[in-house]
Amino acid sequence: MGTMSVNRLAGLSLIFGPIIAFVFFLIEPGGLLIDSAEVSDAVGSITAKSGNAVLTNVTNIAIILGLALILSGLYALMRNVTLQGNGKALVQMGFFMILVGLTGWILAGGVDFVLADAQTSDQISGSVPVYHAGSALFYAGGIALGFGGFIFALGLSTRDDFNRIVSLLASLASLAVMVFFILAVLQSDGGGTFITLARGCYVLLVIWYGYLGLGLMNRPDPDLWQ
Repeated sequence: MGTMSVNRLAGLSLIFGPIIAFVFFLIEPGGLLIDSAEVSDAVGSITAKSGNAVLTNVTNIAIILGLALILSGLYALMRNVTLQGNGKALVQMGFFMILVGLTGWILAGGVDFVLADAQTSDQISGSVPVYHAGSALFYAGGIALGFGGFIFALGLSTRDDFNRIVSLLASLASLAVMVFFILAVLQSDGGGTFITLARGCYVLLVIWYGYLGLGLMNRPDPDLWQ
């Protein structure tokens, strides 16, 4: 393992990190598949998480690790880009926006550990403010992630060593994520619909991250790193 190149390990992180986060996000209690609840339904969501406490904790641990792997891979990719060529400023700015966004999602996952402990009806009612705090982190993270991904992909589109069309499509998908999260905040009654749309766009970003990971694995480490 000690002889593995930085780019190869970072590429693997970009391939498997998004997949891990997405798969466990699907089976997270209160989410899409198990005891589904509307994002605006705090009591329903907390009940789903606390009723499946072990699964809630396991899925959120995996999600947090998956998101951390994405950050690790994107950081290495950003370092590659900022050493030479076009797009350095945009990619660097985009990465730190993504860092803020995914950190928000990681912290939101940590909040679920607390919600999983709410077993009685009184504890569930008392955990509603905690749930709303986690939702705020989730919304804020989604906005920052979408904006960061838009800038990051736009920077890559200016370079000859990245596919311009794929990068522009990724920038549009990221922009859509940001817009849907903003609409979910501004129109709370229809927030669930906009979050669903944002999640659909995130599937496209998972594919894009994997595509970037494959490309990164095939890039030799810069001389500066060797």
